[in-house]
Amino acid sequence: MIEIDVVESRDREGFGFLLKARDSGRLFRVRPVRDPGQPRFWCVMVYRCMPGGAAEPGERPWVGEGGLTREELPTVMAEMRADIGTWLARDQCRELRRWLLTPLAAVKASATVTPRGVTLNAASAAETVDAR
Repeated sequence: MIEIDVVESRDREGFGFLLKARDSGRLFRVRPVRDPGQPRFWCVMVYRCMPGGAAEPGERPWVGEGGLTREELPTVMAEMRADIGTWLARDQCRELRRWLLTPLAAVKASATVTPRGVTLNAASAAETVDAR
């Protein structure tokens, strides 16, 4: 069973939504973005959020398979939101699942403090794998 919940937001976020890892309490934003390889199409991007909702600096987002049309986006995003466990159980999401479910203690242990904040070491950053 995937230990991730969809978080209901007070703000209207278009097709995007938030996920919360139950064990760590970390928040992640899921949203459609233009497919970098085919800008007329779309793909799904997931990034870890800081407490205010902004993307965590220094971390690469996970970018899923692309090729979605604008017409497909509402259906795909609604299906993901309705059953995030099934979507995350797909083989294409293996690295994403590992990243989302990393215990908070492991994240803190693998981080190094710099004058500009916290940045992940190379091993942890490698887990934020681009699905391409």
